[in-house]
Amino acid sequence: LNCEEGLMANGWGEVSYWPAERIETGDWTAAIWRSPVLAEAAAKFASHPELKSIQGEPGLSPAATGQVLRGSFERAEHGAPGSFPILKSKGSEGQTSIKSAPDEHWIPKKYDDQLAQLNGGEHPDTIKMLQKAGYLLITAGQRNTTACVVAVASDEKYVGNGWMPVTGLSSEEAKAVAVFINSTAGRLQMMRNPGRTIEFPTYSAAEAGNVRIPDVKDDRIRDILADCWERTKDMVVPQFRDGECEVRRLWDEAVAEAMNWDADELSRLLQLLHNEPHVRGLGYGQYADEVDSGDGDGSKPPFRVRPNDSGFVEGIDPLHLNRLLDDLDVEDFLAKNPK
Repeated sequence: LNCEEGLMANGWGEVSYWPAERIETGDWTAAIWRSPVLAEAAAKFASHPELKSIQGEPGLSPAATGQVLRGSFERAEHGAPGSFPILKSKGSEGQTSIKSAPDEHWIPKKYDDQLAQLNGGEHPDTIKMLQKAGYLLITAGQRNTTACVVAVASDEKYVGNGWMPVTGLSSEEAKAVAVFINSTAGRLQMMRNPGRTIEFPTYSAAEAGNVRIPDVKDDRIRDILADCWERTKDMVVPQFRDGECEVRRLWDEAVAEAMNWDADELSRLLQLLHNEPHVRGLGYGQYADEVDSGDGDGSKPPFRVRPNDSGFVEGIDPLHLNRLLDDLDVEDFLAKNPK
């Protein structure tokens, strides 16, 4: 092709080459990114020889437990007899740290107390479900603007609706993997699968299983990453659109140390990722510098939010609309894609 590479005249994107052999194998991920540097970096991480796919590791398996939960279980009051905790929420009011925080309790729809007693106090459906619980859970879909993390871990095993548990990891290994997947190297891999929309990517268990991770059986790698989890587990993680923050820098530094990678290069990629329009929530024709300055080139009046006094039907919490929208988007996608 005889075309000039580099920033487009209107500043909206960049012209770059993408190897034809990648497109021939179905890899159109260059179309996801404004920055061709991120597209190339994501491709390299997804085929990095020092990393192995989750599903390629013996005994590791992500599970899409949300479909079974919605089919055979129902939400229950916290502490209700026979119920168990799950992870459900994401977005601005969802998982806001790298430590798993269950936020709902569920119970079999046809709960039979007598049947549960015959099985040691647990309903057979609950026993079968909790066999898929894991110390590590990976998101099944979320907004790239309002969400905070793409994976969580803890010392307790959980299942999720909209979160996929990964079985086969110890708690320390799960903590190490959670740090890596939330680092720039992990996020770029996750975002190579845009799903229904670039702004709200969705993931199947198979796609999550394709994410490549370090060898957490290696004592040195596991200890460095798990120690970072311990140091950051109580830190509130800002939304993706909020850009630079200490906790993401700490995750990248730990990954660079564990993998002997260039920390400055990860930092550079993180800054490019912060500036992606679908991460920052920029509209068409709107530029990051315009948002930062607040008034663009001065030719347009400052944007003002004009409040509108309108009520919501009973049961809708106006302070949790982002969470409601995220949950509805995930449920709608999973309902249309049962497999």
